[in-house]
Amino acid sequence: MSKSSIIRTIFMAILLLSCTATSTYASMFELEIVPLSKIKEDPTVYDSTMAYRKISVIGNFSELTKQSAVLTDGPDSLKIDTAKIELFDGFNVSEQALVTGEFIHEPIAEDKLIPTYILRYPIVDMGLVNISEIVVDPAYHNGKYMTVTGNMSAIEQTMGRYTITIRDEEDNAMRIYFYGSTALETGDPIEVTGLYNGNVLHSESMGLNRPPLSISTLVPGFTSIMGAIAILSIALLLKSGKRND
Repeated sequence: MSKSSIIRTIFMAILLLSCTATSTYASMFELEIVPLSKIKEDPTVYDSTMAYRKISVIGNFSELTKQSAVLTDGPDSLKIDTAKIELFDGFNVSEQALVTGEFIHEPIAEDKLIPTYILRYPIVDMGLVNISEIVVDPAYHNGKYMTVTGNMSAIEQTMGRYTITIRDEEDNAMRIYFYGSTALETGDPIEVTGLYNGNVLHSESMGLNRPPLSISTLVPGFTSIMGAIAILSIALLLKSGKRND
């Protein structure tokens, strides 16, 4: 491999590292979306008491109190169980939502969905959020995806998940349910991405909080001006490579 080819490969690798991003969404929060009209047509197909399953439904809240909630899509409606009223925090009547949970068909009484997660819809990803902001206004953040950082002050494994407490530099605390495996320990600086719902951050993505890998980390003194020069250099090298080929 020629020297120019090696240089070209290195620059392209650096550029890819600086631009690569991954999805924050986890499938457990957004399952098969079933229109309310389809549930109404044949409710037995989706009845979780016959064959355990969870589904997601989308609609607008036409009724929302501590005693009762109804999700409506056009002429079709579905009762949403409100036993876990904290899941609805900050949602209002007429607001659109995606609800994931277990559908229960009641041949005599009224069909209902027992929610596990309630998301804002269209989906909202807030990116990196300070724990202090969530503590001040949990209703605003409820039902949205986000990433938080802090120190793990407690961790306990129960019911197939980890229950974690994370604290920021101002000692604001937040509870996390982590659905995965980890070797992280109390005191570790961590970064957690997931869905904040019902005063808990539900997550499948957690790791040590490391500074983001940037070109300035790989090449000390690398500035935005040098970044522009590097991009120009890549273009010139690619052009040169084409001529040599």
